[in-house]
Parts: sequence; C-alpha cells; structure tokens
Amino acid sequence: MSGYKNFAVVGAGATGSFLVRQLLKDKAAGTLNEVIVLTRQTTFDGDARVIPVDYSNKQSIKDALAGVDVIISTISSAALGVQAAIAEAAKEAGVKLFVPSEFGVSSEGSPTFFGAKTSVRSQLRALGLPYALFYTGPYADWVWQSALDLDTTSGRVSVGGDGDKYISFTSRPDIARYVSYVLTHLPVEQLENRSFRLAGDTKSFNEIFKAYEAKTGKKLEVTYIPVSELDARLASNPQDFAAFLHKVLATAGPASKTDNDLYPDWNPSSVVDNIPVA
Repeated sequence: MSGYKNFAVVGAGATGSFLVRQLLKDKAAGTLNEVIVLTRQTTFDGDARVIPVDYSNKQSIKDALAGVDVIISTISSAALGVQAAIAEAAKEAGVKLFVPSEFGVSSEGSPTFFGAKTSVRSQLRALGLPYALFYTGPYADWVWQSALDLDTTSGRVSVGGDGDKYISFTSRPDIARYVSYVLTHLPVEQLENRSFRLAGDTKSFNEIFKAYEAKTGKKLEVTYIPVSELDARLASNPQDFAAFLHKVLATAGPASKTDNDLYPDWNPSSVVDNIPVA
C-alpha cells in the first residue's frame, strides 16, 4: 500500500469528474480519507471538499493543498500553463506525488501540441517533486465526435492511413478506476517518477467499425485520409488537433507493453461498447 490517503483533483470536468467520483467511492470503502476538488466551480455532487482556487495566487493554491498527499491534475489542454504554478505551490505545501494532466495519447516527442506537458515534467524534476504519468490512449467513451471526424451517429467517419493500425483505447471510468487503484495500492517506490501505460482495449479502426456494424446493423461510410494529407493540413495549421490525432493514431501504434497487470481485477470495457449509437 502506498499510504497515500489524502487526494486533491484539479478540475472536475471531462476527465476530472470521473476521477473524483471514483476516489469518493474508494473513500466510502475506507481506502482513503479525503478528496478535495480544486476548481473555479463552487459545488460538486458527493462527499468531496470543494475549494475554489485562484491559480494566479500561489498562496491560494498552497492553502488548498495543505495536508494533501497526491494531487491529480486534469487541466484541459487549453489551460495547461497553470500547472507550473500548481506544481510550485504543491512542492511548498508538502505534496508527496504530482500526477500531471497526461491522460490520452503519449505526449513524448510532440512539442507542437504538448510543449506545456513536457515543460511541467521538467519542472517537477527540477523541483524534486515525484510524479506519475498515465498514458491511456484515446478515450473510448469520448473520441466518437464530429470535431474529430468520428461521429458514428452520423453514419460517416474518417480515419488517418488505411485504418489497420492497432490503437489502445481506454474509457474514462476505467481510467479513473485504474488510477485510484494504483495510487492507493502500489508501494511508493513503484509510483514515483514513472509512467503507466493503460490499454482498455486494443483494436484497429477497421476492426472497430466492422464490430460496430455487426452489433448495430448500421453501415458506416468510412473515408481514409492519407498521412501525406494530414501532414499538409498540419503544415497549413499546426493547431489542427484532428489532423494531429489521426496522424498519431495512423502511425504510432499501441504501446509494446502495458501496465494493465498492476490492477489484476481491472477488467476494462471494450471500445465497441463505448461507441454511441444513433
């Protein structure tokens, strides 16, 4: 057991809300003592202590983190810059482990979109504040949306490459269960300054679409985007996240080894079971 009993989650939105709910379940089971939510909101359903924080005020952050063992950041990509102030305040407040907002595809080797994530990792090392990174692949319960050309309810989807590259997906409820489990059950020395690679389900887009059609009886119109076209889109607009994501998924492939076995009873859901049906 890690001995970590007091947790703070920064943000309670698309990712953080799942983590807060899971931590509260584990609190009710006696696994941990306290769950604090640092947010600009003022309320959150459940037995969490909500503390509105001014992220431009280090003392405000320090006061909120008093007595916290682990801070989990779920800051959105648009606000990643505030993690620097949070990390500095966390170190001064005596936080023992920092989990930066690394959920999703690995940020290593992609400065265009993830420069702020690389920066905070360097900062944590410089501060001497132990950290844990969680790479989950695309969210199995979120990625199916029109902004990413993957809205299955429309009957039309687009993917990069030929659709045969294997990809690891994990749903947000499964991510929350895994993160809470390892942070409370693994020894401290197995948590500090390392990354965890999760794979709730690993399939190619072509396999996913075939299984979806078999399950629903609905035919999907699939457009395959050449990687060269994705490169051209990124050259024209380096902030084109849909092009970036599809290029990564078409070329990177899944992790050669996962850390799923650290949670023996995890049993994550399949990607097809997370796809919305019209």
